[in-house]
Amino acid sequence: MAVGLGTYWSQFPHMKDGVLEAHSRLAKLFDGKGELVGAGLVDSVATARKAGERFVSSQIDIIFCHLTTYANSETLVPVVSDLDVPIVLLNVQPVAALEMEKVSTIADWLGVACTCAGLPEMTAVLLRLGKRFATVTGHLENDEILEEQIRLWCAIAGLRRRLTTQSIALLGRPFPGMLDLNLDETHFFKRFGTFIHHLNWDDVIEEFSNVTDANRQAMIARLNEHFSYPSPLSKSELNGVATVCSAFSRFVDRYNLCGVASHYEGAADGKRAQLLAAVNPALSLLMADGVACPVEGDIKAGLAMLILKSIAGVATLAELYSMDFNDDICIIGHSGAGDPAISSRKPSLSASTVFHGKSGKGYLTQFFPRNGAATLLAVTQDGRGEYRMIAAEGEVENGPALGLGDTNCRVRFSCGLRNFVDWWSSHGPTHHGVLGFGRQADSLSLVSKALGIPLEVICR
Repeated sequence: MAVGLGTYWSQFPHMKDGVLEAHSRLAKLFDGKGELVGAGLVDSVATARKAGERFVSSQIDIIFCHLTTYANSETLVPVVSDLDVPIVLLNVQPVAALEMEKVSTIADWLGVACTCAGLPEMTAVLLRLGKRFATVTGHLENDEILEEQIRLWCAIAGLRRRLTTQSIALLGRPFPGMLDLNLDETHFFKRFGTFIHHLNWDDVIEEFSNVTDANRQAMIARLNEHFSYPSPLSKSELNGVATVCSAFSRFVDRYNLCGVASHYEGAADGKRAQLLAAVNPALSLLMADGVACPVEGDIKAGLAMLILKSIAGVATLAELYSMDFNDDICIIGHSGAGDPAISSRKPSLSASTVFHGKSGKGYLTQFFPRNGAATLLAVTQDGRGEYRMIAAEGEVENGPALGLGDTNCRVRFSCGLRNFVDWWSSHGPTHHGVLGFGRQADSLSLVSKALGIPLEVICR
């Protein structure tokens, strides 16, 4: 939506046409980023009420409000009153700067570069209404910062849509004794709108018979694309892995899942043995597709994966593995499935006779996180059960990694190893975190506003 002051249109001919043209240019920056519901120009209480009704009936995930010129807050309040979604105020003017010597009329200023005048009024009212909001400031002359901010906010809107329209499957139960992982599913639904769907491993096995030869061949092609094989796999072994991968893909589609949190206990024989043997590559391919797949039944880690994947494009399960005091480095990693996007080279797929701490045996997937800026994120709860995000920015560096068949890497934090481990742990994250690329603390602050949960950054 765009906002303006209706009084101006009769006072300054052609101003309305100018602000509508600017709004049309801004709207083009949203192309391909989601389904855009446009309410047009809101310039009175009456048009604001109509815009609010349209947004409510469209079940929107986020409101972008373009300040085209000064507009009083009555153009916004009726729109947002019945909506509990993030509001992004786009303080965006058509030009990077006025040509001062050419501004000869009030309209040359009001209709071209007066967007910031009404911004404090809007924010003051939104604060008093208790609404979640953010501001984005920029211009329409090839402003790359503005374009990146819009991309990021659209990705966050997509995250909210997934959380409120899809479920997270719990296969099995959380790893017994890991009391940091358990949660109140009703509270989780109330907070994020996400249903925890309790399902069984046999629900995946049921899909085996629906996998066709064409499905298998397509999945083998994906496996070859994403993995290298330190020891060659036979045709029958590849077919077996591909069957499980295809079954998991069908399972996710069948239940409309954005995440699969899993943990298996008990005997591993027959079809269950086949399933468990290939669970790591199967879940890894799902993670490549943006489905969060934390092991040990950690639903909160699954939420952290969805958050970081949406803003950084990569999110792989991680925990604090070891400390190198000689190099002031923390070794961070995790066994099991991972996100192929984290890897600087093809991940490896190799056979193992044991899954340490868990039932069964089968294929290990090892990823090789590329060097550069990285962010560690955890979603946790405080003593009252309220959700929080904990984040730390660091740098993945060259150096020896553990050759266990697990994903692990060397991460340096500016606060130093001792401080990082102490500060990270003192904030009470679960023992699982999620590792992604880039320095994402600023982007996570926007997620914090969108989801309404606090963010604590311990190291930049």
